[in-house]
Formats: sequence, C-alpha cells, structure tokens
Amino acid sequence: MALGTIPLLWLMRKRSTRMRKFGVQLPEAIDLISRALKAGHALSATIEIVAVEIPDPLGPEFRRAADELNYGLPFREALLNLGRRVPLSDLRFLITAVMVQKETGGNLAEILDKSSNVLRARMNLQAKVRVYSAQGRLTGIILTTLPLICFVAISFLDPRYTRLLIEDEFGRRLVYAALAGVVVGSMFIQRIVRIKV
Repeated sequence: MALGTIPLLWLMRKRSTRMRKFGVQLPEAIDLISRALKAGHALSATIEIVAVEIPDPLGPEFRRAADELNYGLPFREALLNLGRRVPLSDLRFLITAVMVQKETGGNLAEILDKSSNVLRARMNLQAKVRVYSAQGRLTGIILTTLPLICFVAISFLDPRYTRLLIEDEFGRRLVYAALAGVVVGSMFIQRIVRIKV
C-alpha cells in the first residue's frame, strides 16, 4: 500500500513545482500585458504576445487561451477557461481585474502595474517565510524518519529485539500504532510549518 502512494506523491510534487513556476512567471506576464496595452495593442492581442514571449509552463496556457479566442470563443470564456486550467489565486485575481475593467472601463495598464508589484512583494515575503520555516521543516523530516532509522539500526545490531515486534501479534499492533503516530505527527508538523502568505 505504501508503494502504491508513490506515483500519487510524485504527481503532487510535480504539480506543486509547476504551480510554483506559474507563480514566478505571472508577474512577468502581467508586466508584458501592461506594456503591450501602453503600446496600443488590443487586449486580445496581448494574450497572443504573452503566449509567444513567456516560456513553459505559463506561455503554452496563454497560447491555448489565444487559440480559443482565434476560434471564436468569447473573451470572458477564454479567460475563465484559463483560470480553470491553472488554479492559481493570483491568476484568478488577474482574470477578475481584466474582466471588471473590460465591463466598467478604466486604466487597465495601471491596475496591472500595481498588481505586478503586489505579486512580486508577496513572492519576496513567501521566500522569506520559507527561509524562516526551514528549521521547522527539517525538524519534521528528522522526527519522521528517526523511528525508521532506529528500527533498521537495531535490527542490524541485534535482530532479537525487533523480531519480537514482527512475529508477535501484540508487537505488530504496536508497530501499526507507532506508524500511525508518526504519520499523524508528521501531518501536524507540516501544518505548523506551512505558513500561508
């Protein structure tokens, strides 16, 4: 059962890495949209510019949105589809700002400039929080792996100590209880050190 969770953990890790890259690229994309608007490009054309200029993973998603616009999908639907494909709160904020401006009017380039500055400040704060919480994360890793390391080390030094835990029914129950305690403790430590900014 434990080995069966490895593909799921790998996918979750890849997804979080991809979302982190999206978050890093988003302020640059917002700046690009703002500059294109100031240069006189239409809003739909700025989506195409971002699709061309920004590398993977954000560029291809904007390329798909630009293709949807070219195939006749309404601008609002294309942006909402982009928000569904990339469930990032910062991107949803950008989409909401663009749609509100498109309906009510106003200076979108100025709004985007301010949004880009806010996102960059938020990313800097997240990086600082990650540095400050590194000790807690390392402590969690050590406390989670230490029981397993001690079990393996004692098994090599004197197998009689650990054989009782494996062969006896009560010993197996103790091992299951210890594993459950390690998992619950690891979850609590992760919740403590995960600070949302």
